[in-house]
This record gives sequence, structure tokens and C-alpha cells, in this order.
Amino acid sequence: MKSFTRNPVFTIALFEFRENIRNKWLLVYGVSFLLFSGLITYMGASDPLQASGSLLNLMLLLVPLFSLVFGSISFSESLPFNEILVAQPISRRQIFLGKWLGLGAGLSLSFLTGMGLGSLIQLNLAQKGFGSYFFLLALGILLTFVFLSISFHMVNVARKRELIFGLVLINWFFFFVLYDLIVMGVALIFGDYPLEIPILILVFLNPIDLARVLLLMQIDLSALMGYSGALFEKYLGHTHGMFIGILFLMAWVFVPAWLGLRSFKKRDL
Repeated sequence: MKSFTRNPVFTIALFEFRENIRNKWLLVYGVSFLLFSGLITYMGASDPLQASGSLLNLMLLLVPLFSLVFGSISFSESLPFNEILVAQPISRRQIFLGKWLGLGAGLSLSFLTGMGLGSLIQLNLAQKGFGSYFFLLALGILLTFVFLSISFHMVNVARKRELIFGLVLINWFFFFVLYDLIVMGVALIFGDYPLEIPILILVFLNPIDLARVLLLMQIDLSALMGYSGALFEKYLGHTHGMFIGILFLMAWVFVPAWLGLRSFKKRDL
């Protein structure tokens, strides 16, 4: 028990990392990125910037969905173990942070290994767009922690497993599919009004859209940026827009985590 009392957050995070890194689903997750990213990079070897755009779509599809599902299942299944930890001289904040850090590190390592091995074997260090590829990996890690934080919050708000799984799918469908349809509908219905600022705000309210715009600005694919991306660069500029966008994406990491921690502190174990 001395190891817990000395640094419980680190101890719990290390335990969670070791437990989850051996999970077969994390292996499937990493291998999926390995196969798909390798194929995408091989097919787009002549144009690495375009390949980065395809890798972005792959990341935006898999990272949010898997982080939500795996995070919610892992946290809900560990509640009996959390009951034991609560009986020890460890605060709920330390338990929550330790599990959040350990699980996030495991998911990030699986993503980096799969995406890295699948793409770097095809990329040349001298190629243009190599820096943008590392920016893509950084965005993938941020999105991992964003949706892991959301999943932890949902688990502590909705106690029933069937309700949790439904919320997971609804959240992913809303951010990945429905949100863009809502934005397009607003633009069509209220097209006669000045909508630049409201649509710009809507970009910040969706971490998937925000990550997409940030990478497309980084690799300068203006043709793929769309209306929201053009507004982003017009009103915020390239450098300031990138900085503000990254700050908001980091806020998407910590605000749901903070809400989840508050809910966890009030939860009966």
C-alpha cells in the first residue's frame, strides 16, 4: 500500500496502462490503423499532402468511436475495483485521474504505433508534408483524450450500461455525421443573414470539425477546407487561428474530464 500513498495517480495510471495495453481490442485498434494507413499512404505516395487528407478522414472516423466505446466500457467494468480503492487512503480525484491518464496513454500508444508504422514506412523524411503528418498524429492524441473524457463523463452521468452504450453511439453520430448536416441546414435556411460568426462558433463546438479544419489549414488544402474552414482562416488568420483552435481543442479535453470528475465524486460506490 506504500506505493499508492506515495504517488497514487502514477501508480493507478501505470496499472491501467499495463492492463489495457494487453487488451486484444487495443491490438485490433492498432492493426486497423496499420493496415488502412499503410494502404492510404502507399496509394497516395506521389502526393503526400493528399494522403494526409485521407489519413485525417481515417483518424476522424476511428479515434472518436473507439475512444468513446472503449473508454466507457473500461470505466464501467472497473467500478468494482474502484470500490476497493475508495476504501484505501486514496481520493476519488486520484482514482479518476490515474485511470484517465493510464487508459489515454494506452489508446494513444496503440494509435501512434498503428498509424506510425503504417505510414512512416511509406513516407520519406525529405518529402514535403512530413511535418504535417506529425501534426496529424498530435491531433489524433488530442482527439483520443477528448472523447475519452466525454466517455468518462457519460459513464458517471448515465449509470445503466445499455443507456451508456446508447449515449456513446449518439455522441459519435452527432459529432461525426449529424453536426455537419445541422450546420449546412442553418446555412441554407438562414442564408440571407450574416452567418459567418455563428458558423465559426459552431466549428469550435465540434472537436471533430475543429481538428479537420486545423489539419487542412496546416497542409494548405484550401479546396477541401469548405465554407467553415475558409471562414476560420479569414477571420482568425493562419497563425492565430491555429493557436486558438489548439487551445479550444485542449479545452475539449479538460472540460468534459472535469465534469466527469465532479460526477464521479458524487457517485455512490
